[in-house]
Amino acid sequence: MRKPLSARGLVAALVTAAAVVLGAAGLAPAMASTGPSMTVNGNSVNIAIQGPHNSLKFYWAVNGTSTWHAETIAGPGTTFSAPSMTVNGNSVNIAAMGPHNRLMFYWAVNGTSTWHAETVAGSGSTFSAPSMTVNHNSVNIAAMGPGHRLKFYWAVNGTSTWNPETVAGSGSVFSAPSMTVNGNSVNISAVGAQNRLKFYWAVNGTATWNPETVAGVNSVR
Repeated sequence: MRKPLSARGLVAALVTAAAVVLGAAGLAPAMASTGPSMTVNGNSVNIAIQGPHNSLKFYWAVNGTSTWHAETIAGPGTTFSAPSMTVNGNSVNIAAMGPHNRLMFYWAVNGTSTWHAETVAGSGSTFSAPSMTVNHNSVNIAAMGPGHRLKFYWAVNGTSTWNPETVAGSGSVFSAPSMTVNGNSVNISAVGAQNRLKFYWAVNGTATWNPETVAGVNSVR
């Protein structure tokens, strides 16, 4: 029959167990950052990523070189998702989820490191990483909104007036969206209810979104 541990023995056993747990934790991989967003801009490559302490970082290098230049777009406590980035004429555009679930937009003229911040949608509006594209003379952003809605925002180049639209209503979207422009229409895809793959499109200049089911129940994870 095993004797019960003395008080000293119990303490030693607990210390040993704690050391084992801490050692195992040290072997675990560090939590990964969100993914970057990248685009080509004239004769350079641009990368944006969520940085330390929820900042937003930007890196660029001239084609054919390995010298990367770092810029801070927004400081600590500003960024809480992967960014989305696109080039728009002579400027670079970046969108990300900001504090209190805001949707934030940043832009800088090519060749400058002065980043301008705009709030696309206020507190409680955004619950995923955004997707962004340029559409003729406007910028388009899509993101998952409150209640698992799919939200769409657009602004004419050179203005800070963002126009919101609801692409799909409550309970319709369960992932970050992906968006592109296709001729005279805007296309958005996202994971829908019951793990369906959903597709939405609208003709440029209209707010009528047409839904399609790409793949049925439990077709995506």
